[in-house]
Amino acid sequence: MPARFHQHCLATALLAWSVGGFSAVAVAAPAVADAEPAAETTDLVDDYFTQLAEPDGAQAAAAVGAQILRDHADDALMLDSLAWGILTDDALPQRDLPLALRAARKAYEITAGDDVQVLETCARALVMTGSRAEGIAMHRRAIDLCDDDPSTRLVLLEILAEYERPPADPGPTDDERLRRLEDGARELVTSGRGVPLDDLLSRATIEPCRVELTAPSDRPLSSEDLFELVRKSVVVMVALEPAAEEDRHDLSLATGFVIAPAGIVVTNYHVVDLPGAPVLAAETADGVIHPVTEILAVSPFADIAICRLGGVDRLPALPLIAGAKPGQRLHALSHPDGALYSFTEGILSRYFVHRADGQAKTMFTTTVDFAVGSSGGPLVDDRGNVVGMVSSTLAVYASDDALHGDRRDEEAPPGDFQMGLNMCVPAADILRLVSPVR
Repeated sequence: MPARFHQHCLATALLAWSVGGFSAVAVAAPAVADAEPAAETTDLVDDYFTQLAEPDGAQAAAAVGAQILRDHADDALMLDSLAWGILTDDALPQRDLPLALRAARKAYEITAGDDVQVLETCARALVMTGSRAEGIAMHRRAIDLCDDDPSTRLVLLEILAEYERPPADPGPTDDERLRRLEDGARELVTSGRGVPLDDLLSRATIEPCRVELTAPSDRPLSSEDLFELVRKSVVVMVALEPAAEEDRHDLSLATGFVIAPAGIVVTNYHVVDLPGAPVLAAETADGVIHPVTEILAVSPFADIAICRLGGVDRLPALPLIAGAKPGQRLHALSHPDGALYSFTEGILSRYFVHRADGQAKTMFTTTVDFAVGSSGGPLVDDRGNVVGMVSSTLAVYASDDALHGDRRDEEAPPGDFQMGLNMCVPAADILRLVSPVR
């Protein structure tokens, strides 16, 4: 829930236009009243947003909202806090704008239009529900009450300019897109189009699969053109991973890329190794969410999985080539920590051999940045050929004992962070898992 209880000035505001209307966040706002809020105020409003965050919690949240309007119709602080949260919390799965407007209007009546915060909330509610002219007039009144507070007045003037001259809709935020991905994955489950991971893994094989590969390119591209080319073939891998709570699933996010037009996608084995998950899916660059209907081949040790997407006719595919050299410039396109389609660059640092459990594999490290969520992302050369795939990261620390002697804090990190080793699967390993269709 947005914190408005203890703020006494509008320090700044973050504005964003979103589908369905205007959305703005005021980081700090003047308080409705100087008194400390009652615990019930915090509890009830918090409860509304807690219920709304639960799966299928909209009905329970609506009941709490109705209770606030019914039992606290004279509490401007509670009403304003409820309306403010609905209007500005970008993490909400849905916004009950009519409820926000009713709460804001009641707070306005209680304060007789003399409270800047309540005026700003009510103006925002009016603009977001389509009553732009009335909202602008109310917002102007809030500005008129700020003659002795120039900082707040400047912020409100900037918001007014946005109300009067709405910018073009920039599109959904990453959080909104992730909620859409989760909703899409759940819809695949409820519609019966998703295939449980246990079924996919039980039919998977370590034998090479036959794939219609794309021919490598020898035409150098600018960074801008390279991004546009690679983006068309990179997918967002999503799964509903079993959570600690019974009958609950968390969204698992990773990256993959198309290697054959018929919906053949490569990602990491650890991305698909989710026993108990009810679905694995991929969102293609056109925004369509496809279920993974088959895992064609895997190499658990090399961390490779080759998957088939359902409902695909033809997709742009990236070529694979082996033999990238240390020092060669590379780019990655992936989704680190949900920052969808992040494009980074660096060089191939070195090849090395990793041994474990009697097996050995060659990997390479790179200075290209990636993080959690990047797993399965392609590393490409300046021609758009995939030379490797993101696998994992390893943080390197200086020895804390060497740095600090006997003063080591058991709760502290293992030492001073020095660098991260970004480890990748060479394209040669992926090529060994496919038998090209001639």
